[in-house]
Amino acid sequence: MIYVSTHAGKRHNISEDSVLIGAEVLTETSEELPMPESGFICVADGVGGNSGGDQASRFVLTELSSLTVDAATDIKAHLKEINENLIATAVSGGTAPDMATTLTGFCIVDGKYKLIHVGNTRAYIKQGKYLKQLTSDHTTYNWLLSSGQTEAAESCNKSEITNCFGGNNPALLSKLFISDCQQFSLALLTSDGVHEYVDLDTLEEIITGEGLPSDKCEEIVQRAIDAGSEDDLSVVMICPTEG
Repeated sequence: MIYVSTHAGKRHNISEDSVLIGAEVLTETSEELPMPESGFICVADGVGGNSGGDQASRFVLTELSSLTVDAATDIKAHLKEINENLIATAVSGGTAPDMATTLTGFCIVDGKYKLIHVGNTRAYIKQGKYLKQLTSDHTTYNWLLSSGQTEAAESCNKSEITNCFGGNNPALLSKLFISDCQQFSLALLTSDGVHEYVDLDTLEEIITGEGLPSDKCEEIVQRAIDAGSEDDLSVVMICPTEG
């Protein structure tokens, strides 16, 4: 089963987060859904500094929802094509030519998982009592840290992203990461409105504690709100062996 909790934050009238489970694009809802046999399970977070973030996240996920995948599918080529379509649509629309979105999640092909990631949404998998983060945030903060500029990193906007879909610049997708992923008993996808406010220890405490998976998703969201998050919030818990 898959458990979803995705909601608009205090800063937004409309959530810029969207979630894709198979053929269903979800926003501002809590749901329990069966595992799709193939296709995509993803979180997309519209870039808040650019107008049209909500449109961008839904555009990318809607395009993915209609994509049929098998072992011969060139996923990266399809994602690049979706990016080109997003940019063309944004420019022709005129009102939000720089609309952009992150994307993180999994593609299921023949019972195996491929990890897909660009931006600062995150994927984790459970290993014993611990969560392992599979993704690295594409942010100015991480770039400065990796280049040894520690002081600049500490003073920068830590949520400013360096790579994404859209943004009226195909080069922003250059860091798109696609990789085979090991089988797992539980995976977690989060938007930055969650993981910037709920640390890894707290996520592990909730995930491994007592309670229904749906309640755990809601608790994670509430912990983020209690910690001061005003951004949109999305949590997706993937439990392949359930249901």
